[in-house]
Amino acid sequence: MRYKLSKIIFYIVFCISIFSIVVIEVFDVSYEYSLYQDNSIRLEKEFVKKQKQNLKLEVQRAIALIEYNYNKKEKVISENVKERTYEAYSLAKSLYEKYKDTKTKEEILELIKNSLRNIRFYDGYGYYSIYSYDGKTIMHGINKEYENNYKLKEYKDLNGKKILDTIINVAKKKNEGYVNWRFLDPINKKEDRKTGYLKVFEPYNLIIVAADYISRIEKELKKEALDRIRKITYANDGYIFIFDLKGNILAHKYSKYEGKQLSLIKNSKEKQVIETLMNALGSKDETFLTYSWNRPNSIDFTDKLTYIKKFEKWGWIIGTGAYLDTMHKLLEKEKQTLQEKTFYRLFYSLCIFIFLLVFIYFTFRKISKEMDKSFSVFIDFFKRANITNEKIQTKNIKFYEFKELAIYANKMIELKLQNEHELESKNKEVLINLSLLNEYKKAVDASAIVSKTDEFGVITFANDKFCNISGFTKEELIGAKHNLVRHPDTKKEVYKDLWETILNKRVWKGVLKNKTKKGKTYYVKSTIVPILDMDSNIKEFIAIRYDISDLINQEKRIKLQTTDILTNLPNRQKLLEDLELKDCLILSVFNILRFKEVNEYYGFEVGDKLLLSVAQKLRSLLKNNNLFLYKLQGDEFAILVNKNIITLKEFKIQCENIIHSIKQIKFEIEENILEVNLVAGISAEKNYFINAEMAKNHAKIENKDIIIFDENREIKSNLIENINWTQKLKKALNEDRIVIFIQAIISNETQKVEKYECLVRMIDEDGTIISPFKFLNVAKKSKLYNELTQKVIKKAFDYFANKDVEFSINLSLEDILHKPTIEFLKEKLEENRNAAQRLIVEIVEEEGIENYQEICDFIEKLKSYGCKIAIDDFGTGYSNFEYLMKLNVDIVKIDGSMIKYINQDLNAKIVTELIVTFAKKLNIKTVAEFVHSQEIHEIVTDMGIDFSQGFYLGVPKPIE
Repeated sequence: MRYKLSKIIFYIVFCISIFSIVVIEVFDVSYEYSLYQDNSIRLEKEFVKKQKQNLKLEVQRAIALIEYNYNKKEKVISENVKERTYEAYSLAKSLYEKYKDTKTKEEILELIKNSLRNIRFYDGYGYYSIYSYDGKTIMHGINKEYENNYKLKEYKDLNGKKILDTIINVAKKKNEGYVNWRFLDPINKKEDRKTGYLKVFEPYNLIIVAADYISRIEKELKKEALDRIRKITYANDGYIFIFDLKGNILAHKYSKYEGKQLSLIKNSKEKQVIETLMNALGSKDETFLTYSWNRPNSIDFTDKLTYIKKFEKWGWIIGTGAYLDTMHKLLEKEKQTLQEKTFYRLFYSLCIFIFLLVFIYFTFRKISKEMDKSFSVFIDFFKRANITNEKIQTKNIKFYEFKELAIYANKMIELKLQNEHELESKNKEVLINLSLLNEYKKAVDASAIVSKTDEFGVITFANDKFCNISGFTKEELIGAKHNLVRHPDTKKEVYKDLWETILNKRVWKGVLKNKTKKGKTYYVKSTIVPILDMDSNIKEFIAIRYDISDLINQEKRIKLQTTDILTNLPNRQKLLEDLELKDCLILSVFNILRFKEVNEYYGFEVGDKLLLSVAQKLRSLLKNNNLFLYKLQGDEFAILVNKNIITLKEFKIQCENIIHSIKQIKFEIEENILEVNLVAGISAEKNYFINAEMAKNHAKIENKDIIIFDENREIKSNLIENINWTQKLKKALNEDRIVIFIQAIISNETQKVEKYECLVRMIDEDGTIISPFKFLNVAKKSKLYNELTQKVIKKAFDYFANKDVEFSINLSLEDILHKPTIEFLKEKLEENRNAAQRLIVEIVEEEGIENYQEICDFIEKLKSYGCKIAIDDFGTGYSNFEYLMKLNVDIVKIDGSMIKYINQDLNAKIVTELIVTFAKKLNIKTVAEFVHSQEIHEIVTDMGIDFSQGFYLGVPKPIE
């Protein structure tokens, strides 16, 4: 059975086309459906994310409004009470001026009292009172029984604070000012916090006071904030709602919900939603949640996304929400779009199918015609084969099989024409070679700087590139010599070598530095070739050059990366490279002591000039070329030498001489005379740089000029020990093995425990109790100190929160100036208001106080919570009597170094007595530390010290 070739081709192409269309369509529909699912998920996520951002932003705006009202209470009450006090003062002053010449003091005073006694303000909460400097109540606006006696002098508020002592102290120091205390309010008869303003009435030295209750002004500000929140709306139906921690609705856009208490809400759906909102927060400050709720003015329920956040200061929960039915509508729209796309895809595929059928039909017809034409060509060829030498033109044959047949047929003709073709081929080769030679010349001429000279060096040819780079015209170059572009920096020896080479008929290669007509520098990589004639005599020279200016400039820039810009010395990068490439070295690293002080006092410009002067002096001191000087970062230099050049002992002596020489020099920088002291570390072992740095740092610690690393093996062991202790401390913090021990503080009057000091300890992995002396310094160096302090604060509050006893924690100046630590302490004070009034903060000094204002602000803030302040280790170190006058402290803890030997050291006893006397005059309590025996305890008790602490009275014990 025989088949036509055309039909086979047609069926194959047709089947493949149908199969391809079906496969493509299946993949297309699958892809569209997958894309639809991805878009639906993405759209939903983006919608929810955007809604969350919007909701959170709206609640943050509302909280900002509430925060504004909360923060302005102090300002409002301060302005009001000051204004009231000035009104009372003006009234008293006018009565005094009016009757001072006609009435007695008692009569005028009675007029003033009668004028002020019945004045009420702030809805009945506000009234006036007048006191004398000795604590006598002259006039009291709401209780006459206090007048003309000293009943209020001994009155203490719930914090144990004598209110009149505070008022009298401010009056004595400032003559007028703000005071805070707690007193019964005249309406609710409950003790509440008051802020008042006093002013001294100078004619009689009396103190006039007006005050207001914080709770009253807070109520007004809360009401104002709620009124403003109710008016907030956004988008189409967005609003803010507020309810308290008990579930009572305080503010809502729709008034029908306001005032409802959770327990009284009858609508089960409403009650369920409020309970859901409250339970969602739990211990968190903020959260998102979704629930079903009806739109305003509609009974249909839909999903609603809500964001709520606590406002701890007033015990409010603020929230807002958005309905999610908009997202569902968008998803439906996406489905409709997919259906439309699928329809168009199917229609498009059908069109392609029809097009392919038509295309296949016409293609097959064309193929049939081409095959017929090929057969005709062969028939004509065989008819003329014996008559002419004409060959079959294969380019007109479309099919491979026919083309192969034509090739074999043409071979018969080729045998006859072979000689003629060979001759013609050789002629073509000659022409091609000539053409290629011209092309090679063009290529060189286009890519290189080319010139030719005669045997005397006179330029006979210059291409365009030579003219462009040099700036000379061809007319200027031809007839001249190459010294026209010669740069004066190029040495004569270079040109001498060049001419000797080419005159000896050899090729010269090298890099030349040239200059342009305008004097600009450029670099060329040159090859100069002597051209010889038939007799091997030099006929001319040809020079081919390439511009390498960019490469030279790049090399310069690379060199700058390993060079210190200020001193032009090799830098730290260069030193590290040299250390990597060489062995058997000795390295010393020098540091300028207290260079930071030069920068801070004289400025960086003077500092840079000093570094440059020191670098120049070091250069001059290093006469041996085998000693390599480097400038490292900041104020450090380094010297590197090979061990084969100099011994370690000789190198150390040379370094000591350098340090001594620099020390003798008075550097004059901008009319300032500066002295420079160097300290150095030397290493002759691998890891040269690290070892030399460690030796240098150890030299600083030991106050030595120079230390060699291999002479001080404890340097590395100390470093390793510090690393080990750092790892131990980190692990202990992570595993909660930082604990507090408490030590009793005994009253010397009652001999009973009245307070405890919290002391930090670390429990090792084997259960060993580790003293803070082992890890406190490591904590400071490894930046774990603040985390350690916060751990102690947390555990102290956890233990003492519900115990009715005072307790103390130690804070250093570093802690006080570390804002996150102080914010953490404030959070604990806010959470534990009762414990706050029993807390004593012991300020531990490791360095002198520079910023008294920051410390004073910290003390006043803590005292506003009811805390007490103690100075620890008083009498030694930085503690001095000036602190007691500048800082408002309650307790002084006398340092144990004096108490320990008070029975033997007369000076220690005299200083201790002086501290006790000074403290008593300032009404400051005293504590004796390190009371280790009965004899010491009896001595400090007889001296009048209020409290004692030490191993004799009680060792530190772990908390239960």
